[in-house]
Amino acid sequence: MNRRPKSAGADTDRAIGRLVREGAIASVDREAGKAVVDFGDGSLSPPIDWNMQVGDTTIWMPPTVGQQVSVVSPEGDDERAYIDASFPSSQFAPLFMGATVAIRFKDGALISYDPESHALDFQLPGTATITAAGGLTIGADVAVQGDLTSTGTISADVDVVGAGKSLKTHRHTNVQAGSAVSGPPQ
Repeated sequence: MNRRPKSAGADTDRAIGRLVREGAIASVDREAGKAVVDFGDGSLSPPIDWNMQVGDTTIWMPPTVGQQVSVVSPEGDDERAYIDASFPSSQFAPLFMGATVAIRFKDGALISYDPESHALDFQLPGTATITAAGGLTIGADVAVQGDLTSTGTISADVDVVGAGKSLKTHRHTNVQAGSAVSGPPQ
């Protein structure tokens, strides 16, 4: 019978146990793109990468201190370890939004898309800026609730209507020829 020594079995069990571990983010170095994980048994990971989507489209989403995560260590090697996934917790609860895909930010901002109603929604606690070097085209009717300010020319191909008065068709009455100024739109 071929039996391995007891210490070899224990080493193997420890190595297997180190392949995937759960812990909580202890610190984040956003400049280096690394985080340290506390495994709850008195041990910490070295600064390791977190899993992010990289390629033609790259998503930067640093983890948060206290966030529950799983750490994958290929062959049990902490120097090759990376943070693979995070888990919901009472501190970081999931959104529970059905088929809607959403991103919630620390300040309460929420960007969501509901594929069933085809609705894209931005709920922002502050301001929003869209920068588009080539311009911005909106292919829909637009309703503005609030003031509208422009630092450039506002053009219209059909008409501009303000308080029921058409810029294209309104007329002034009681106008006299010469240097007189007309009255307000009628």
